[in-house]
Amino acid sequence: MSSFPLLTLKILSPDGINFEKKGLKEVVVPLADGGSIGIKPGHATLIAETVRGAIRYRSELEQDSIEVLPGILDIRDNTVIILSAGKVSQQTSMVSEAEPMNFERLMQTLISKIQSEEESISLQS
Repeated sequence: MSSFPLLTLKILSPDGINFEKKGLKEVVVPLADGGSIGIKPGHATLIAETVRGAIRYRSELEQDSIEVLPGILDIRDNTVIILSAGKVSQQTSMVSEAEPMNFERLMQTLISKIQSEEESISLQS
């Protein structure tokens, strides 16, 4: 049994949380370089670019996937966050089309999140 807590997967858009799932043993995310990354509890901190596709996740009792539009992957403290410009669909065969892509807004959301986490860490030190 792993000594790490289980993963939490969050999919965010500039409008807020679109999807959240806790208690996961593994998450697999398609990356912009053409490959994918498998994430398990205890994974190192990472930021990467994602592509439109299925994010697969597995808990102790189930496996499932969710379709997302391109975005940014942020892995930190057993939380897998995907910042995406559009809505998600829980059916792998369907993806809702994004409103006109507003990457500037998406990037500002990512920068704000990282800054607030850095401030939180510096206050704890």
